[in-house]
Amino acid sequence: MAVKVLFALYPLLQGDYRAVEKALSALEESGVVYRVLPTHSEVSGEEGAVFQALQAAYLAAAEEGATVMWALFTNACEARDPFRSPERIKRFPPSEITRKALEGLGARSALDIGTGTGVFAEAFARLGLFTVGVDPRSDRLEVARAKVKKAHFLEAHGENLPFPAQSFDLAFFGLSLHHLDPIPALREAARVARRVVVLEWPFRQEEEGPPLEHRFSPEQLKTLFQEAIGLPPRLWTEATYTLAILDQP
Repeated sequence: MAVKVLFALYPLLQGDYRAVEKALSALEESGVVYRVLPTHSEVSGEEGAVFQALQAAYLAAAEEGATVMWALFTNACEARDPFRSPERIKRFPPSEITRKALEGLGARSALDIGTGTGVFAEAFARLGLFTVGVDPRSDRLEVARAKVKKAHFLEAHGENLPFPAQSFDLAFFGLSLHHLDPIPALREAARVARRVVVLEWPFRQEEEGPPLEHRFSPEQLKTLFQEAIGLPPRLWTEATYTLAILDQP
């Protein structure tokens, strides 16, 4: 079972941070996913590995003297991450889709709008792009930050992006546009990036994914782009997904 633990170490000898440094070194050597926050640290992973990592961190700190540690254990939401299920990854292969989204652009930066737990942000970052993911849900961003160390994540709404004009080469909606108000979201994407790409479910009724009335057909995507940005996108249609791509003049 996967768990997440919030914990903090307090050396009883105030001002002596060697204990904390040793604890962090032990976490680094353990190989578990962790991050350090101003008030506490977080560790996540399989239950056994997390227990061993915490024990190693405490014992390392205790070598410097009396130490107190508190810890809060909880089921990790990333253990049931629907964005990273094998079926979904197979249907929407991040590496394939991000390469198609970037083709011919010569991009150095990407904005993943509605990033969820950072699946596509991770793929962009692996290609060497400066990558930022935005999402209005802080719980999903916690998972994204834990899983994707090479991207940056920010809580924000796609209809009101907190970035200056032309901040990115690419703005990408990975199965997220139908969750937003599409016209203002597309306008914001066009404001901050020179290419806008929308990944959408195929327009057919299926057991998996959103109902048909919540999906955008290729023709609807063309209409939305035309209304929001003034230009129609080019479409790339596969059996399991559609990409709408627009480069601004």
